[in-house]
Amino acid sequence: MTLTIELPAQDETRLAEKARAAGIDVPTYVERVLRAEASRRPIEETLKPIHDAFDASGMTEEELGDLLVKAKKEMRRDRHNRKPQ
Repeated sequence: MTLTIELPAQDETRLAEKARAAGIDVPTYVERVLRAEASRRPIEETLKPIHDAFDASGMTEEELGDLLVKAKKEMRRDRHNRKPQ
């Protein structure tokens, strides 16, 4: 596929800076960015197993929220307890 796009000068400048930092020319940089985006799975597809497991659990959204808050507090407590004294 061949594309022609028009960009504002400031975007073109930023792309040129990023390409230069990566050690490649702008067309190669843009191609890599577009290929990476094209290969990325949609978030819905990525999250589907989690949604399916939640639906199958029979848990309410409130119960899930409570579980996540509890897990967050436990993680913080564990992190605090691991700090050198």
